[in-house]
Amino acid sequence: MSVPVDLAMRVSLGMPPVRETVGAAAYRLLRDGILRGHIPMGTRINELELSGAWKVSRTPIRDALRRLEAEGLVQAVPGRGVIVPRISLGEADELYELREVLEARAARRAAERAPSDLHGRLSALIKAFGTALKQNDVERLNAVDSDLHTAISAASGNARLERSIDTIRAQVLQVRLRTMRQRGRPAKSFREMAKLTAAIHSRNGTRAEAAMREHLSSLRADLPSVFQAVEA
Repeated sequence: MSVPVDLAMRVSLGMPPVRETVGAAAYRLLRDGILRGHIPMGTRINELELSGAWKVSRTPIRDALRRLEAEGLVQAVPGRGVIVPRISLGEADELYELREVLEARAARRAAERAPSDLHGRLSALIKAFGTALKQNDVERLNAVDSDLHTAISAASGNARLERSIDTIRAQVLQVRLRTMRQRGRPAKSFREMAKLTAAIHSRNGTRAEAAMREHLSSLRADLPSVFQAVEA
């Protein structure tokens, strides 16, 4: 399917801010639409329709799509154009394997470096996660979970590592959103992340690395049930 013109309404498309180029705005808005699930997997992105909706030429849209393709968020398919690819169970498993390696390293570095504002940030996020868990607020759970992982990778102090993690997590975002809807998963994630943050608070890099591996290995083990739920 192609992206409908009213997508402009659903992901707040419009003219870019004064200090943002049209190309940068196109990239930001499309990426945000994909990451928020407004442009679901399997969607064909129609340059012509977006050009008409935004009242801009197709060039900045095409450039934005090239950037998104380099990140693995869209794919050029002969005869179909540019689509948001569907991720198979096997592909998701491979990406989670990479997450385990990279994010475990980031957790170790975060624990050993522990920027001054990190401990307070993680404590506030764990508290927010617990509150969302009690309220069974899945949307909030996903948001806090994302913020926790982002805070840890940012605290690693390695910009390239952080960008690599961000790219991989973006590719499996729509899988991650479904994972938190699995029975028992939010409570399990809460326990695992609490153990991880405790290791970071104690500045124990070895424990932090092991805790992140344990958490992501657990998520990876849940992937088959997540995909079964989608196909049901």
